Amino acid sequence: MREKLLYLSARNRGLEEDVEEEARTEGMIRILMERFDIDLLEFCSSRNTQLRPDPALRIHAVTPAPRPHTILRNSLNKLRGSTFHTETDKDLQAEIRRLCGSNQYSHVFITRGLPGSSIDLLSSLLPDAVIITDALRLESRQAEGKAAGKRGLSRRYHMLNAALSRRDERRLLNKTGLLLTASEWEALSFKALSFADAGKVHVVPQFIDMDDYVYSEPPVKEDAVLLHWNMHTSQGRDTALTFYKKVYPLIKDKVPHCKCYIVGREIHPEVSALAKLDSSVIVIEGGDASDYIRRSKAVVASLREGCGGQLRILEAWALRTPVVTGVKSAEGLTCEPGRNILLAGTTGETAGHVLRLLQTPELGAIIADQAYRTLQKHYEAGSVKAKVLSLV
Repeated sequence: MREKLLYLSARNRGLEEDVEEEARTEGMIRILMERFDIDLLEFCSSRNTQLRPDPALRIHAVTPAPRPHTILRNSLNKLRGSTFHTETDKDLQAEIRRLCGSNQYSHVFITRGLPGSSIDLLSSLLPDAVIITDALRLESRQAEGKAAGKRGLSRRYHMLNAALSRRDERRLLNKTGLLLTASEWEALSFKALSFADAGKVHVVPQFIDMDDYVYSEPPVKEDAVLLHWNMHTSQGRDTALTFYKKVYPLIKDKVPHCKCYIVGREIHPEVSALAKLDSSVIVIEGGDASDYIRRSKAVVASLREGCGGQLRILEAWALRTPVVTGVKSAEGLTCEPGRNILLAGTTGETAGHVLRLLQTPELGAIIADQAYRTLQKHYEAGSVKAKVLSLV
């Protein structure tokens, strides 16, 4: 007889910011359905799942109720970008109680975005269930990154947020039965929070289902570079504008007919406005990026931490287009600079790498082929399935 699993997922921080977590959730569920009958409880303002209908999956949705905050509290929430510290929505609480009252769950899987207090409720309702948390990334590290370069009150706020996030991450590790991270670095960071709970931490890297990225060779690769990251946030906007102002002119000087595709679910108006200033810039908002990735000779993933990047890199690898990115964005991936990826630390290095790919297409083909092999070995859903099922 198949066991039953309750899967709790939250998407309440904006469309583009959730894309990596959405993809990971859907990939995890596809794997877990091989062993479990799953009740998926989504805590989100709208549902846009790509999961295929399956008898082993039932989907329940709860819409977050607006909660009043004081101005200071609201500001702190925005600075932290965290949901560990918030109170569980009453409607979500009621739905958790209803599902747990009518089902015998052996396992509960909680995504990082869900309000942290739900884990206390689940522990009381299902004392014998194995609680699994997919942490995906360290929020304390993101807060520390935001503090870098800041001064005065802003720096104090970000450092306070980092300290509060570390406290929340320590509590989460203590309360969960199994905690998954996306990289060895983050696994070590979680283990350092509590040596007594270190055995709970395991790495399940970000992964994609190759069936979602069927490759077809374009008639010809264009002299085009594609920018692909979260461009809705101020950090993503600044990175895109820096590329256009400091990197793109160096590329155009050597390849005057080069085009620049800018693709994203949500794109900041200042970035979208570049298309009006320069006819070689083409902005595609809300559409499928796959075709533009295939036809470009280079994909520039996020050059700075905090713009979202690993899923974008894996997508480009799946579609056999070489990637140029920053060191931080590739951190945690199995990659060898110059072999399956090109890493840049300065605007000059970024322009140089892109120019090499534009002017030497055979180099791009070699790098893309090596990246595709790396993806198949380490980051394709089939390659992580056995590990996920063995852990749960």
